[in-house]
Amino acid sequence: MLIIKNVNLIDGTGKPPVLANILIDQGKIIDAGAHVPDIAHADVINAEGMTAIPALSDAHTHFSGSSLFNRPPLGRREKTYDFAEAREACLRWGVTAVRTTGDLMPDILEFRDDAAKGKQVSPRIVSAGPMFQARGGHPCYTVFGADKEIESDACIIIDDDTDIEQKVKAVAKLKVDWIKVFYAHINKMNYPEPVPRISYRTLERTVNAAHELGLPVMVHVDGADEMADAARCGADSIEHMLGVGADSTDFSEELIGHIVKKNIIVVPTMISILKFDAKLPGSVPVWEKLKAAVLRFKNSGIPIAVGCDSGIPLVMHGESVHDELSLMVEAGFTPMEAICAGTNGNAKLLRREHCLGTIERGKDADLLLLGSDPLKDIRHTKDIKMVFMRGKIVYDNLR
Repeated sequence: MLIIKNVNLIDGTGKPPVLANILIDQGKIIDAGAHVPDIAHADVINAEGMTAIPALSDAHTHFSGSSLFNRPPLGRREKTYDFAEAREACLRWGVTAVRTTGDLMPDILEFRDDAAKGKQVSPRIVSAGPMFQARGGHPCYTVFGADKEIESDACIIIDDDTDIEQKVKAVAKLKVDWIKVFYAHINKMNYPEPVPRISYRTLERTVNAAHELGLPVMVHVDGADEMADAARCGADSIEHMLGVGADSTDFSEELIGHIVKKNIIVVPTMISILKFDAKLPGSVPVWEKLKAAVLRFKNSGIPIAVGCDSGIPLVMHGESVHDELSLMVEAGFTPMEAICAGTNGNAKLLRREHCLGTIERGKDADLLLLGSDPLKDIRHTKDIKMVFMRGKIVYDNLR
């Protein structure tokens, strides 16, 4: 049994912080709050002057990707150190759960399952498995350079005559957690020439087939018009909002109302857009429009998730989650709203709210001890002293 004493507690629910004790036993939070008394014979961490927040999660990552340009875009578990690097970076930065949105198979599902069985210390992994996309389209035939291994083991290539329902059933049998679909036209490697995109009818059929099997669907879009189609066909989450080089940037009130009505979660991946904004020759910057749109969506009641697209070049695992929080505050979120989005909000997207996202009785003891108050400056989430996952210390910069 462990008690963390005298800590400034931000529990992830949005309630004001309180000076509190947190009681942990067998990986669970037994109790947390100002009312929790000292427990005789418990191990004690005196956290006076420190702040506790729930552990963070990344709602959009490529767990086998690399932030370096000189590395393969996706790595194998046994042939590269990408999985190990991502795992350790996430834990070091207090990210104890991820939704990975495109990796080589079967590596990512085997790693997910081994992590769940405790065969390695790793963030919990929710995986989309292979990515559905048009032949000749993004990302296999653009940023992945038509790599044959990625084409066969990380993608489901869609032609006009593809039996979508059978493809979805086959992927579902792999026991993936999500279905990911690309509904995008921007050619990142030869802008502004567009690449093929699946039809709206194919997108709709894919979403319907997945929902019939009980699987949620995430849809990658490049702009407002594609986002409207994704919302209309019933996507569960929409990724990116405005891609680099977007030519459709105006979000209608009708679209916003539709997203609110269907409770669709939006994952803007702000850090990945900022890193590459206006870097495509001839493209118009979208960053300021993205910031304004994110705030407008939030103020309209649309859940905004904290995902980074980490594992692509320049977007690092773990640390980028903190950068995403800072960008959300720059866009107009309060620090408390950003923290709740990256903890409790993300837990709902990952469908792990029963065990993650808040520091409350009965939840898994996943939390961070910070050396300074993130409500005063959101950048203080990087001032990590300890990371707990299931009650165990997985990173210690305090002792």
